[in-house]
Amino acid sequence: MSTQIDYQILLQEIVRTAKLAADSAKQDRDDKLLFAYYDILDVIKTQAEIMEVPLEELGLENVDLDEFLKATVEIAKQRQAA
Repeated sequence: MSTQIDYQILLQEIVRTAKLAADSAKQDRDDKLLFAYYDILDVIKTQAEIMEVPLEELGLENVDLDEFLKATVEIAKQRQAA
């Protein structure tokens, strides 16, 4: 049977991997993939806030989701202009 700490570690790993993948998508200028990772992280953050789970426990304390969203929009605009 899984314990609470197992689920926490699993979620921390998902967050860590999603952050790395979002950074990579941003560098690759892949707006669609970047938005997908933004969305994943935003859902996790929103649910954590609703459930009053400290963002530090999930590794989200220093994640600026607005930065990912702004980059997504900027990349999409540049792609459309080209």
